[in-house]
Amino acid sequence: MKTRVMQNEPEDLPIGATELSDARPSKARASRRRWVARRKRAIFGALALTAALSATALAVVATKTGSAAPTVGAVGSNDFAAIDRYVRNEMDAQRIPGLALGIVEGNRILHLRGFGKADESGRKVTPQTLFFNGSTTKSFTALAIMQLHEAGKVQLDAPVQRYLPWWRVADADAAARVTVRHLLYQVSGLSKATGNEHATSGDSRDSALEDQVRELRSAKLTEPVGKTWQYSNANYNTLGMIVQTVSGQSYETYVRDHILVPLEMRNSVMSVTAAKSHGLVTGYRYWFGFPFAADLPFNRGNLPAGGLISSAEDMAHYLSAQVNGGRYGTKSIVSPSGMAELQRAGVPTGHEETSYAMGWDVGETNGIPTLTHDGSQFNAHANLVLIPGAKRGIVLMENAENSPDEFFGNRRMSGIADGVTSMLMGKQAEPTSTSATLWIVFGVVFGIIALQIAGIARSVRKFRRWRTVATSRPQGFVRTGLSLGPSLVLSLIWAFVVLIAMPQKVGAPLSAFLMGLPDLAYLLLGSVVFALGWGMARVIWGSLILHSRVADAA
Repeated sequence: MKTRVMQNEPEDLPIGATELSDARPSKARASRRRWVARRKRAIFGALALTAALSATALAVVATKTGSAAPTVGAVGSNDFAAIDRYVRNEMDAQRIPGLALGIVEGNRILHLRGFGKADESGRKVTPQTLFFNGSTTKSFTALAIMQLHEAGKVQLDAPVQRYLPWWRVADADAAARVTVRHLLYQVSGLSKATGNEHATSGDSRDSALEDQVRELRSAKLTEPVGKTWQYSNANYNTLGMIVQTVSGQSYETYVRDHILVPLEMRNSVMSVTAAKSHGLVTGYRYWFGFPFAADLPFNRGNLPAGGLISSAEDMAHYLSAQVNGGRYGTKSIVSPSGMAELQRAGVPTGHEETSYAMGWDVGETNGIPTLTHDGSQFNAHANLVLIPGAKRGIVLMENAENSPDEFFGNRRMSGIADGVTSMLMGKQAEPTSTSATLWIVFGVVFGIIALQIAGIARSVRKFRRWRTVATSRPQGFVRTGLSLGPSLVLSLIWAFVVLIAMPQKVGAPLSAFLMGLPDLAYLLLGSVVFALGWGMARVIWGSLILHSRVADAA
C-alpha cells in the first residue's frame, strides 16, 4: 500500500512524524491532535502571559496618569488652604515627590508653601528649597537683552551678526537676515530638533555656551527667517551669547549682577555644584508610574535656555517685578515700557490661540488672560504664571518630570498650575487627567512585543519541520527569499521607526528618549535589538537547515 506525506496541515505535523500510514489512521491522528493541543496551549499561554504583563503595566501607568484628584469647587481668591489641599491631592494622584508653591500680588507675597520631600532622606520641601527652573529661564535671558537694549547696547531689530560677527547657520544668506527679535520670538527658522541636540550633554567647560552656539554653523533652517514660530533652545542660547559678548561678562555673572542681586534672589544660582551645597532637591523620573531618583547631566552650554536653579521664595521676587512694570521694592530692573514689550504677544504659535512673547506664552487659562511658561527637564518641572489684569503671579516647582505625559498626554504637571490659577481667580479647578494616547502608546509597544514572541514561536516550529520534512522546504531562490526575508525586512523597518523616524518626529535625539522616558524607551530599544538579532539569526538558521540533509524521522 502506498504511503502519503501529510501536507494539508504542515504547521501541525509532529516533529519526526514524516509519514502516516493509511492503515493506522486512528492512532496517528490522535497523536497529532494531542501534539497540536500541546503546541496551541503553549502558544496561547505565552500570549496570555504577555497580555497579563501588558495589562499590569498599563494598570500601573493608569494609576499614575489616569487617576485624578477630586474636583475642587470655586473658592475665594485668597482661600490658600483650599489651594493647598488641591495641590496635595494632585501630588498624590501624580506621585510627585516634592513641590514648592509661591503666589504674589503686586509687591506682596501672598503665599509660600512647600510640600513633600526634597530627596531620598525625606528632607521636607520649604519655600527656600532649590529647584531646577528649566525653560522658565528664557524670560530671564529676554530680560537681560531688554536691559542691554535700554542701555543702548543692543538693538532688537539689528542682525545677530552685528553682535556676533562669527555667527552662522548652514545658509549664509539666511544667517545674515536673522535679527535679535527673531531669536526672542522664536522665528529664526532654527528647529526644535536643533535646539535639543545637546539635551543630554553634561558639558561644564567655561566655553560650553560659545562652543554650542558656534556649532550652529552647520544647522539647516527648517522655515524661512521671520515666518514661522518654532520653539528652539538654540534661539535663546544665541541670545545668551549676545549678552555675554556685549556685556563683557559671562552669562551667569551678568544675570547675577543685573537681575538676581537687585531682586534679592540670594539663593538662586546657575551651577549644580553651588546649588548642592545649598540644599538642591534630588530630581526624579518615572519608571512605569513610580518616581525614582535620577542624578542627570547638567549642561552649562544650555544656561540661557534653561539653566537657572532657584527657590519659590526667590521666584516670588521675580514675579513681583514682572507684574509691577519692572520694579521690586525701590529698585527697577527695566522700564515699564520695556517690561510691557517683553510681555507683548509677538507671533502666533499655532497652538490653542496662544502667541509667543519674549520668553512667555500669551493666552488664556480657563478664560483668564495669562502669560505662562513651563520648564521641563528630565527629572524636574516648573511653571510660571502671570495674571496681568490682577497683578498676580504664581510659581510651582516640582522635583520630578512625567515625560511620557509630556510627550503623549495632557501635561498633567502643568495642569496643577492651571488649577491654582483658576482657584486664585475664584474659578473651579478642573482635575487633571491623562489622554488615551498614552495608554495607546504603551498598548502598542506591548502588543508589538507579544507579536514578536509569537513570531519566534512560529518560526521555530517551521524550522523544525524543515529539518524533518523535505517537501515542506521552500524550493528555488524566490520562494526561499520570501520565506526567510520578510521577518528581517520588518525588523529593519521597525528599527528605522524607533531609531530614526520617531526622534525626528518629536525633535529630540534617541539619547533624550532614553534619559527622559526610560521605561518606554528601553522597551522600544530592547524590542529593536531583539528584532534585529532574531531577524539575522533566523536567516542564518533557516539557510543552514535548507542546505542540510533531512533529519531521520523519530
